Amino acid sequence: MAISLNPVTIPSLVNRLTPSDQILTAQPMSETAKQALLTATPAAVYHPSDKAPSTSLSMEEVYTLIGRSQTPEFLNRVSVHSSAKVQLKNSFEAFQTSLAKLAPDLASKKFGFTVEENGNLKALNSAGQLSTSDEERLNKLLNDDNSLKASAVGYRDSSIDLVAADTGWSGSSMGRYSLTKENFAGTLDLAALLIPVTRTPSQEQYDGMFFVQLTKKGQPATAATEEIIMSARAAKQTAASAG
Repeated sequence: MAISLNPVTIPSLVNRLTPSDQILTAQPMSETAKQALLTATPAAVYHPSDKAPSTSLSMEEVYTLIGRSQTPEFLNRVSVHSSAKVQLKNSFEAFQTSLAKLAPDLASKKFGFTVEENGNLKALNSAGQLSTSDEERLNKLLNDDNSLKASAVGYRDSSIDLVAADTGWSGSSMGRYSLTKENFAGTLDLAALLIPVTRTPSQEQYDGMFFVQLTKKGQPATAATEEIIMSARAAKQTAASAG
């Protein structure tokens, strides 16, 4: 419905107002009001000569590393890594059985172990129960076990491949880290990885998990490490295409 408004349809308000006979006269200000006016202070004082405080804006450069994408063979890397852990577990259990016979005093103590850059195994005094001589003896016994040494090196290599195949911004986000032969020993305690996990993991079991250790002790990825990984991926693709 349309409504049209015009002066004809709107009655004039003037026609409905009744003039008043009351005459308005000015009233003199009282002495109290005069005194209040004389003593009043302004709520704000404006000084046009004052300069407004200057503000300087500075630009700060923020660098964000997006990181690599996940490779198509990531799931295969997961499978290889899982199999390598099973082999490592079996080898370490066999070593512990042998250790109980060869050096029961060492077998009764808690320790960890890892793989150094050169492929040798290194005992870790993870619980503070080993003396210097204990560590030396353990290092020799660990490296004399060819099966354990081969399994540990295989697990290290599969771990490096797994992390390199992942991305940093989806899934397990392992791509946020750079795991190499050089920093592996400072990142992962293999004995801690092999602590049996119960239905409700203890703090020790949780801390020993692969991703937890990687998160706590891993080296964050940088532009330089990303370039190395991407170059290795490109070289592999080129080799595969040539083959």
